[in-house]
Amino acid sequence: MANVAKLLYSTVEECFLDNLEPDASPLKAARTKIRDHLRNEFAARSREVFGRVVTPKFFTQGSCAYKTLNDPAWPPQQQKDMDDGCYLPLSFVRGARPSQAAQLFFDFVDAALQDLAAQEGWTHVDDKDTCVRLEISSDSHVDVPLYAIPDAEFARLRDSAIAAQMEVTKRAKPDTWEALPSDAVLLAHRKEDWIESDPRKIHAWFIDAVDLFKERLRRDCRYMKAWRDHHGLDRYKVTSILLMACVYNAYELIRGPFLSDREDERFLQVVERIPKMLRGPVANPSEPGEDLNRIPEKYRETVAKAAEQLANQMRQVVKHCANEQEAVDAMIDLLGERVPDRADLVSVAAAAVATVAATPKRQVEAPTVGRSSSG
Repeated sequence: MANVAKLLYSTVEECFLDNLEPDASPLKAARTKIRDHLRNEFAARSREVFGRVVTPKFFTQGSCAYKTLNDPAWPPQQQKDMDDGCYLPLSFVRGARPSQAAQLFFDFVDAALQDLAAQEGWTHVDDKDTCVRLEISSDSHVDVPLYAIPDAEFARLRDSAIAAQMEVTKRAKPDTWEALPSDAVLLAHRKEDWIESDPRKIHAWFIDAVDLFKERLRRDCRYMKAWRDHHGLDRYKVTSILLMACVYNAYELIRGPFLSDREDERFLQVVERIPKMLRGPVANPSEPGEDLNRIPEKYRETVAKAAEQLANQMRQVVKHCANEQEAVDAMIDLLGERVPDRADLVSVAAAAVATVAATPKRQVEAPTVGRSSSG
């Protein structure tokens, strides 16, 4: 039985969590330039384009605001990102039909950020349905989702970070404002025009969840995201918010008093419950009618089996492993090379060592292996 808690998290030694920590300063610097540029563009051109002058407001959302951002495991295919929402008052965009207003909003921000990208040597990406993306380096990008918010709420907004993750459901809407809610936050969509989506609801849920379960919840979310990234499961639409909801649901099933105080044992408790969740719907904790499991049906079993392997191997390490280096190697296999290769941080129960030493060695006949080829 190996205690690998210090490999995952320690306040005094190198640990996995430390090695996941990203340098977010380039993202923050880019965010400042993007905000300043858009404010200047709206001041100079919004009357000409929209018929009146308005100053947009901005909110950082997603992993940067949640403090669950990890350094990417495999750049440039994977990148660390910042979502910085750009908000306009609802009355400002109502001057045209919904489809025209959404298109105008995207056209305006696309053009402005194309100019900024050219100045900064960044890459402008305009094929994302719910945002404008600027790739600022080989391992980083900033997404700018575009929102219309009721005027009274716009007046109360502060340009400060709030946590959110955009997850939207597609639905057809007639091209009239009467078909859209007048008291909701709307997200501009390149194909769907506008979709009801208020990132503040996710923010409130996650803040409450961390208040309830403390920082261990945030750490377990980051471990799960790192596992996903190490094994490339992001290609199956295993989103961060899905994993966060699964971890939270596991905590709810276990209940606070029964969560282990030991980092590795608690993580095992969590991952043992996740495969079943990934096979079915996962309700958005802030919008119970919304299913966060967007993994295509044909890939759900693949992802669930990968999660089962995570649980089985964690169980083998925590419950049965009697060798420090074997425990380290198993954790690296599960979570990647950012797990410290340090057997000195692992402790093995004396009883487990004695059991292994007392077990007689058996001679096993070598198997017959046929020829094979990779592919």
